[in-house]
Amino acid sequence: MKKILHMDIDAFFASVEQLDRPELRGKPVIVGGTGNRGVVSTCSYEARKYGVRSAMPIAMARKKCPQGIYLPVRYWRYVEKSAEVREIFSAYTDRYQTVGLDEAYLDVSDYEDAVPVAREIKRRVRKETGLTCSIGLSYNMSLAKIASDLKKPDAFVIIRPEQALEVLRPLPIGTLNGVGRKSQEVLAKKGIKTVEDFWALSLEEVVQLFGKMGRSLYHRARGEDNREIVTERTPKSSSRETTLPFDLFDRESIAPIAMSLLREVEEDIREEGIHPQTITLKIKYADFTQRTKQHKAVPDANWQELLDDLLDAFDYTPGVRLVGVGFSNFTEPQQERYEQLTMFSWKQGR
Repeated sequence: MKKILHMDIDAFFASVEQLDRPELRGKPVIVGGTGNRGVVSTCSYEARKYGVRSAMPIAMARKKCPQGIYLPVRYWRYVEKSAEVREIFSAYTDRYQTVGLDEAYLDVSDYEDAVPVAREIKRRVRKETGLTCSIGLSYNMSLAKIASDLKKPDAFVIIRPEQALEVLRPLPIGTLNGVGRKSQEVLAKKGIKTVEDFWALSLEEVVQLFGKMGRSLYHRARGEDNREIVTERTPKSSSRETTLPFDLFDRESIAPIAMSLLREVEEDIREEGIHPQTITLKIKYADFTQRTKQHKAVPDANWQELLDDLLDAFDYTPGVRLVGVGFSNFTEPQQERYEQLTMFSWKQGR
């Protein structure tokens, strides 16, 4: 039987801010911006007591929690701490799948007893990074995720096969991944508010409501999930890109992300012994429209300065959801490969 561990860093961005500024500990910290525009990226558990939630407009958060401490997003710093956490858990298995900066699934099936492994990872994350994480351990990805959410923060919950249905039975239907707010409203009209209520629907009815995803939801509601962890490999490519976990609206937020990607792709070409003559910056907006701009360079060009120029050429006010940096026009033959990275795969600044 599989043993899947889901790890979620508690209130990640806000926790990093409280770690770096101890005077903020125990206070309602809201990360997302200092003005009234934009949305909440993450908030501390102290802020959540006032009804503040991720993805909530900052203006609404201010009404709910006027005494909150509102901070801008320091993306580069969260990337650094994310890399520290990844270094810890990757020491226990090479079969892992990251989700954004703050979550990861680990396949720990090779361990006869995965419980000590989970506890050791929790202990090391706290000791070596100063952050806490919640861990769920179960026999599939869906239940491991549910387990990690049950008793946050700083939780460790195990769902064994014989416990699955009893754990699932009373949970709100929105606990199932894939049942969003609109779906919950549709189901509520049918009197379905819990997972147990959802069991009353036939497979055909669920598929009719949710389309292709319905079959998966039907089985996950019954503790069944055959998905395999998608393992990552160390990429070697001429380009790097990342989809952001939330939209960003200004150059100051985008620039450190682009520079981090530049460092990555510079390392790639250094290892491959190739020499580009063109740098490209790629931006995808919130509405999925895409823009790219290029800069040709002479040998031994300062790529950071050229990228800085490219950053000046974009309008960020529509909201940016993806950033990519790449090299091309090599002086030696090179087959370009352009692949997406999760943010956990970023390395710390060199």
